[in-house]
Amino acid sequence: MRARLVVSLTIFACLSANPLHADVCTFGAATAAYQSFIASESLPGGAILIGNRQGLLYEAYLGSYTAKTRVAIASASKLASAIRIVQLIDRGLIDPEAPVTRYLPQFTGDKADMTMRQLFSHTSGFGNDSGDPIITDDSITLAQAVDQIACCRDFPAGFSVGGQFAYGGISMHIGGRVAEVVTNQDWEAGWQAELGAPLGISSIDWQGLGATQNYQIAGSARSTLRDYGRLLHMLLNEGWANGQRLLSRDAVFRFWQNNVGDLPVIDPPPTVSDPVLYGLGSWHDNTRPLTDPPLIHSLGAFGFFPWVDFKHGLYGVFMSRGLPGINTRGFDIYLGMLQSIREEVTIGNCDRVTTENDVFADGGEGGPPPR
Repeated sequence: MRARLVVSLTIFACLSANPLHADVCTFGAATAAYQSFIASESLPGGAILIGNRQGLLYEAYLGSYTAKTRVAIASASKLASAIRIVQLIDRGLIDPEAPVTRYLPQFTGDKADMTMRQLFSHTSGFGNDSGDPIITDDSITLAQAVDQIACCRDFPAGFSVGGQFAYGGISMHIGGRVAEVVTNQDWEAGWQAELGAPLGISSIDWQGLGATQNYQIAGSARSTLRDYGRLLHMLLNEGWANGQRLLSRDAVFRFWQNNVGDLPVIDPPPTVSDPVLYGLGSWHDNTRPLTDPPLIHSLGAFGFFPWVDFKHGLYGVFMSRGLPGINTRGFDIYLGMLQSIREEVTIGNCDRVTTENDVFADGGEGGPPPR
């Protein structure tokens, strides 16, 4: 495959007078590794976006991918969904530790005690159920699906609320319905109004697996490269983006918290190793000390890999659309790309960013303003 590489790199005006920051990051090693991986998987293209709080450091499109390419992102949907849930927690509309029956009284018995924190950290009591026909049925709405879950889906044998970590989709389905109830808004419409529009995002919706109103909160979103990058920039910038505060700093710090602890881990994805660390809608890199600011990511089964490295002040997206399971083959490649990116920024001291009138350039040298 002959790859077409388009790179966007410009100089941030205020840095031009600072000779200590004169190097431009080229990220050649990461790009070459990704280009090779895309070719090995016979994919039509791919893309890379890397930024810091001040703006974009690098943007590259490989093969047939362009800035307009939109792909289904599978489990990268989880982080995009969790950001909306945390926004509603931040606004006082959801108590993350309240029993779900407060919002959805149709949940009774043991299921009534599930909390939003558990629903979005795979510790609610449901199991590995992402293919359950209730959440994949496009002939019903999210509300109808959750009513069916309340009446007709039980925890797997031996599972209990808060008793284990089990990766799946039903729990986030329930959480998405809570968001609809407390806002009196359709999930997708509410997300677009309160996150998409303020961030200038137009491509993210939950139609990536086909037209539906039964939004797979944990797995059916789609996005372009830059639009998902806008979400990540906002997180790294501690909730501030595009001239406004969308999350408080305390809300962003919810993504730093590991919600697994000492719980038994049941049937984790093949890319996961011990110790398993999971926050809200996102994995934590388990190779760094727990006392350090985390690197979080939300790897999707089709290969879409968004990440935020709070310790090193970087975020990015590795974007591709392959067959289910490509993430397992690509995970080590992605980890190597992350390492080379950190090394280039740290050793090369390269931090030139774009000057475009865009949310990516909203951080400024001093970061976001006070709360």
